[in-house]
Amino acid sequence: MKLSCCSWSYHRTMEAGRLDFWGWLRLCAEQLRVGGVDLIAEQLPKRTKAFCLELKKRCTDSQLTIVCLSPGTGFGQPTARGRQAAVDEARRWLDVGFVLGAPCLRVFAGFPPKGRGAELWAPMVGCLRAVAGAAAQAGITVVIEPHNAGGFLPDSRSTLRLIREVGSRWVRINLDCGNYADSDLYAGLESSLPYAPHVVAKVLDLRPSGEDRTLDYGRIFELLERRRYRGFVTLEYEGTADELATVPRALAMIQRHAQEHGF
Repeated sequence: MKLSCCSWSYHRTMEAGRLDFWGWLRLCAEQLRVGGVDLIAEQLPKRTKAFCLELKKRCTDSQLTIVCLSPGTGFGQPTARGRQAAVDEARRWLDVGFVLGAPCLRVFAGFPPKGRGAELWAPMVGCLRAVAGAAAQAGITVVIEPHNAGGFLPDSRSTLRLIREVGSRWVRINLDCGNYADSDLYAGLESSLPYAPHVVAKVLDLRPSGEDRTLDYGRIFELLERRRYRGFVTLEYEGTADELATVPRALAMIQRHAQEHGF
């Protein structure tokens, strides 16, 4: 198992002009000393081939693995035209991911209009099948992130149903530990791990002791150990405290639990 940092962990700091994209990359390599980076697509300064090649080279020189490219694409649009536009957008991000050498492209199943989730489920599955075909040509695995804020995938049951119905080895789960609304969160996470090439450790708030207030990362790393997970665990800080001060503390917590479980 290896650790990485999601660029969204510093989004408020970047938006305030206290840190630019290249500065974040240096911070990951020199201060956090993680092995990889998860790139939120909307935070990339450009998506041109020249920019992507420069980014890839700087990551190589800094010994950083590009773990995932993460656009906010989803397929819950109520019209066929809207869904096709989302498919086309996902394909364009696959082209970017191919240049970057990203193994995974994170997307959302989508957020249908209220009350129309059942009606729009099958069209959403069709969109993901179409994206899966392009992903296979690019050699990039599309990883679907569950989301409990009105999305198609509020829990492990709906997420695993989607994986079965899409039926492609190129579509898997981006397992964000903080997104399931299962009555037994940890059972839901464990049932999803066999289909998750990438795990996201979401942190919202840290206690003075350094432990997360919401999630039991001791239990989560016990699951990772039991399932023999060997991929990246990406820290994504989404709290309101100062990111420059808090992200290193959150990473230290993740590292501590990883070491306790033999990673």
